[in-house]
Amino acid sequence: MKNLKLKVVALVLFVSAGFTSCSKDDEPSLVTKTAFVTVVEGAETATVNQELTFNLTYSVENNCGVFNKFIETTAEKTTTVVVQTKYEGSNCTTDAATKTTTYQFKATAAGTYMLKFQKNATEYITKTIVVTTVS
Repeated sequence: MKNLKLKVVALVLFVSAGFTSCSKDDEPSLVTKTAFVTVVEGAETATVNQELTFNLTYSVENNCGVFNKFIETTAEKTTTVVVQTKYEGSNCTTDAATKTTTYQFKATAAGTYMLKFQKNATEYITKTIVVTTVS
């Protein structure tokens, strides 16, 4: 009986050691962060249903930072745009860099629209877009 208990304890310790040795340290880490926009270039007039393309320049913390997605919040005719980046990997330099991406905008009705791109925690780069009907 004592021999059986010893074998069970040894088996539990062996299995426990196996689970703890299989950590996720070998997998690359993935972190998402907000990136601040430094430059916005694009037209400020359009017609209804015309797609406008804006070229955005944004900052990343290191060479592992790449564009992930836009986070948009719209209230009436004002859209706040936040650039989300993702950082994947562990062999990253510590040098900050700037990158570019494009943002598409299309209005389905005439009017004046505001696009606000996050510049820092409290400020925005604002583009006012005047959309008219096709004459």
